[in-house]
Amino acid sequence: MKLSESKVIKNINRLATIVLVFYFIFLLQQFFTSSSPATSKAVKSYEVYNVKLNYFTNKAEDPLKSWFNDTVVVQKTDRALVHLRFRSYDQLFSLPALLFQFSIVVYWLLIGAIIILIKMFFQSLTKDKVFTIRNASIIIWGSLLLICLPIARWFSQELFVSCINQLHLNDSKYALSNGEGIIASETVMGLITLAFGLAFKVGVDIKQENESFV
Repeated sequence: MKLSESKVIKNINRLATIVLVFYFIFLLQQFFTSSSPATSKAVKSYEVYNVKLNYFTNKAEDPLKSWFNDTVVVQKTDRALVHLRFRSYDQLFSLPALLFQFSIVVYWLLIGAIIILIKMFFQSLTKDKVFTIRNASIIIWGSLLLICLPIARWFSQELFVSCINQLHLNDSKYALSNGEGIIASETVMGLITLAFGLAFKVGVDIKQENESFV
């Protein structure tokens, strides 16, 4: 049976298409909405996970008051989910804020590029194009992007914390610092995929070399 006739491959290809559509919807939502509660009076908000809390305050807090009035809203998890709300366009378009926003866009684009590569790979399988240089390149580039993800996330959170500190926005009663690392599970997955991609490329080269003698 050909791969193009496989229902599994076809369904995975369809799933990749659906994920890609939702990804573009996510991007549009992030670019064209404020992501802020109406009563917060913020022009734009961002959420960053896994921010490290250096200390806690003993002051009694009113969660509802914090949610609607604070600029930096901290929700306790293992580390912290931090909501940063820019309350003016001067804050939003300041250099620290622009650097952070640029870094988060780069991170989103890396994820999008990985989704597109996955879509391209399974699309080629539906056309019975398996052992090709193009597919080898897709696997290798996908693995490199996976390795870059935690690095981009680390830079983004570093700029996030720096933005809060430089603009003096932290009214959350917490000291925030970067909780990310440049090595994560994506690094391991990327290295494994890279090894597979390089082996795949060698196999493609051998296949093409053998075919050239036929």
